Amino acid sequence: MLWLPNVEELTEPAANALLQILEEPPANTYFIMSCQTTSRLLLTLRSRCLYWPLSTPNESHSVRWLQQLGHDELRARTALRLCGAAALAAEALLQPARWQERLELCTVLQNVIASGDLLALLPALNRDKKDYGPINWLLSLIADALKYHYGAQEFIVNTDQPQLLVMLAERWPAGLLHTQWNTWLHGFRQLQEINRVNRELLLTNQLLNWK
Repeated sequence: MLWLPNVEELTEPAANALLQILEEPPANTYFIMSCQTTSRLLLTLRSRCLYWPLSTPNESHSVRWLQQLGHDELRARTALRLCGAAALAAEALLQPARWQERLELCTVLQNVIASGDLLALLPALNRDKKDYGPINWLLSLIADALKYHYGAQEFIVNTDQPQLLVMLAERWPAGLLHTQWNTWLHGFRQLQEINRVNRELLLTNQLLNWK
């Protein structure tokens, strides 16, 4: 039995190689693959799989569980929403060093809004070439600012950053934020799917084009 986590992050060559194995699998071998976005899998790969949806726990139950581990309610709720309601992932995000990285990104973004120096975000986004967390956090902040524009505050993810979200919403109009969200999402997928992409160059280009 083989377990392959996050298969939606496979590059196209890797996904094609996996497809060849699945077409002629070894005897008495089972492949268990997990992913959050099945639409990102190759159609040919999806056609050879059986699906078992695993629902996440209720948010209030997960918040109480995280509180029992010593995390306060506001942080617990925010971490859960950032992690798509996955309680174990939220608990990992809430570890002091990791949570501090997110808070530092939020602080830098506040300073960037005031100064206009978007390139100052680069170090916070490019800590580790294999770490996509900071880009995800930025995407969630842009999306939350859009929710402020459209009066959908009840769906806010970054519940611990109301001041920053208001600053983002007041600094840029909804149309530009929506364009930036799509641009950053496209760049994020390039980082995941293209081998040997120059991460620093891609992030620099993203920031330079954020006007």
